Amino acid sequence: MKTLLLSIAAIFTLVTAKAQFTENFDAATISSLTANCWVLNGVSTTTQVDEMINVKSIYTAPPTNPGSKIDLYTPVLDLTSTSTTIKFDYRITQSLSANATRSIQVGLVNLFGILVISHTITMDASTNTDVKQFQHTFNSITAGNYRVVLRITGAQGSGNVRLVLDNFEVSNSTPYNIGTGNCTLVPIAENPLPIKLINFDASYTKPNVTLKWSTAQEYNFSHFILEQSTDGNNFNQVAMIFGAGESDTKKDYSYIDMNLTGRKGLIYYRLKSVDIDSKVSYSSIRIIRLDDEKQNIILTTYPNPVINELKITIPAGWQGKKTTYELVNVNGQLSKKVETGSSSQTETINVSQLAPGLYIVKVTCEGQTAQQKIVKQ
Repeated sequence: MKTLLLSIAAIFTLVTAKAQFTENFDAATISSLTANCWVLNGVSTTTQVDEMINVKSIYTAPPTNPGSKIDLYTPVLDLTSTSTTIKFDYRITQSLSANATRSIQVGLVNLFGILVISHTITMDASTNTDVKQFQHTFNSITAGNYRVVLRITGAQGSGNVRLVLDNFEVSNSTPYNIGTGNCTLVPIAENPLPIKLINFDASYTKPNVTLKWSTAQEYNFSHFILEQSTDGNNFNQVAMIFGAGESDTKKDYSYIDMNLTGRKGLIYYRLKSVDIDSKVSYSSIRIIRLDDEKQNIILTTYPNPVINELKITIPAGWQGKKTTYELVNVNGQLSKKVETGSSSQTETINVSQLAPGLYIVKVTCEGQTAQQKIVKQ
C-alpha cells in the first residue's frame, strides 16, 4: 500500500511538473537558449559571485535613455489555463543615482505580436542590490500560445548598472516550440489596435432591422455603441453592447432594432467601438430603406454627388443573390460593371477612375432592374 501511494505521489509530481515551464540557467549558454527559441539580444551569462543569483545567471545592462528598450522573450508557451503565475529572481548590481530609474515590464505576447497583459517593476535610488523575487498572477487570459516578454527600460544614471535575472517559472504552461527549430518571433506591436472589426452588416425583415458584426481580436477593449441616423450625419445611440473580453479568436455579435414601427424612408447605422482608454473608432455606415408599399424607389445611392466610393443599397429580397452593378454615362456607354455572387445589403463601388459627369446606376438581380442617377465629381 505504501509503495502504491508513493507511485501515485510520483505520478502527481510528474504531472504537476509538466504544467510548469522553468529555467534556472545553471547549465545553459546563450547559444543553447537561443537554439531553444529564447530571444536574448544584449544578454550574457555571469558566474561572478557578486553578481550571480545561483550557479549561473543571465544579465543585461538596461538603457539609460528614455525611449530605448531591451526585449527578452521566452520560447512560445502553451498556456493551459485562464491564469498563470510568472515568477523569477532579479537584482541590480549597483545602487542607482538620485534621478535614475530602471523598469521591467513583464507581460504576455500572443502570436500576433499583441501585448495581452502586463505588470511593471520599477527600481529607483531606494532600491538596494539584494536579490528580489517577482511573482505575479495574471488572470482572465484566453488559453493558448504566448511568449513571456521582459521589456527592460531605464532613464539616467550609469550605464554600468547590470540587471541580473534567474530562476524563471511560468505556471500552467508547457513549452510549445522548444526543440522544433521553429523560433519565429512576432515583435510587440507598439500601438496595437484594441479591436479588429471583420464585418458589419444590416438587413431589414419587416418590421425589424438586424445588425450583425464580427471581430478577429479584442484587446484592452470595452464596448460597442450602435448608432442610428435619419440623415447620415447626426447619429443617436440605439444600444450599448459589451465586448467579449481579451481574445484573438473570432467573436460574433448581433442586435435587433425593433423600434421602427411607423418609420419610413432611410435609416443609417454605424458601430462605435470604445476601448478601455475611452478612445473610439467607427465602422462604415450601413443604410436601410424601410419599405413603403406606395414607393417605387427600391435603390439608394450614397453619397451623391460622389468622389471616390459609391455605396449602393439594394432591397432585402436581393441580398445574398447574384447581382450585377452597372454605371452608364450620358452617352449610353457602359463605364463600369461589377458582379457579385452573393450581394450584401450595401455594396461599395470604387468610382475614383470615372470621369466627372452624370451617370445612371443600374442594378440587376434575377431579371429585375432598378436604377438611380448619380453625379461623379
